[in-house]
Amino acid sequence: MIKTSLFADQEREAKLNKLGDALRVMAEHVDFAALAAEVDRAAPRPGRERGGRPPFPTELMVRVLLIQQLFNLSDAQMEFQLLESDQEPAFLDATANRFLAEARSYYAAAASLRIS
Repeated sequence: MIKTSLFADQEREAKLNKLGDALRVMAEHVDFAALAAEVDRAAPRPGRERGGRPPFPTELMVRVLLIQQLFNLSDAQMEFQLLESDQEPAFLDATANRFLAEARSYYAAAASLRIS
């Protein structure tokens, strides 16, 4: 019989930290706000004069594309991992972003930055 622990979440977090969580290390060492500002400067997004859904924040998309490239995920796999995993939403600060993008949005973001 498997024993359950009241502290399972904390134990899991401690084990991930001990193993070396690449996303946490990246978040500590990369200034994603500055990187997003450079992306906006280099590849500006079209305006919203014609209406439509507001674009996802550039910083969020940069983080998603970084994870996607790091782990060699397809757009559909990236969407699944964001919905399934407990790790990525913390790295992406997904609590502030109530809606995560769909696979098509990742494809469009990568295409605008010419990442393949």
